[in-house]
Amino acid sequence: MEVQAKRRPAADYIERVQVDIMPNMCGILVDWLVEVAEEYKLVFDTLYLTVSYIDRFLSANSLNRQKLQLLGVSAMLIASKYEEISPPSVEDFCYITDNTYMKQELVKMERDILNILKFEMGNPTGKTFLRLFIRSGQEDKKYPALSLDFMRSYLAELSLLEYGCVRFLPSVVGASTVFVARLTLNPDSNPWSKKLQSVTGYRASLLT
Repeated sequence: MEVQAKRRPAADYIERVQVDIMPNMCGILVDWLVEVAEEYKLVFDTLYLTVSYIDRFLSANSLNRQKLQLLGVSAMLIASKYEEISPPSVEDFCYITDNTYMKQELVKMERDILNILKFEMGNPTGKTFLRLFIRSGQEDKKYPALSLDFMRSYLAELSLLEYGCVRFLPSVVGASTVFVARLTLNPDSNPWSKKLQSVTGYRASLLT
């Protein structure tokens, strides 16, 4: 699924599609959305799907920078409905923007996102693969489990802020996160086992 064009953002959408949005603006938006996710205690998958929706929407539709926050909260509204048991309401997302946007504006943007993405809302993210790869590396006792978990999560969230990461497949991002976390915590040890290479399908040379 991750290689299907309909589920992938364009690697150069800011340069090719957008005329009023810069990469740093997307980073600021995602940083704020991390806080929104924490405020409403959303699962990590909701945040990752939100960023995926944003990137895919901006790959196909030019947007005024004044509407970027509206796109962000509307994308998170959709992702919440997809992932959460009790998602926040439209009113909650209006409130979190200090009522910058009206309910009708969020609902319209939600409709626009769904139409642009052709209702293809289920797609694997870096978090999907990270979760899978973590299970595969748990037999290795060279790394403190809690520290490794925090490091992987931190690196994975950093990738959401970086526009340059959009050109990589989610599985590459997930595998690279595991690789860098293990290397950081134990630089004197080989961070990539044969099992991880087999499960991920990536050699260490492709992740550095």
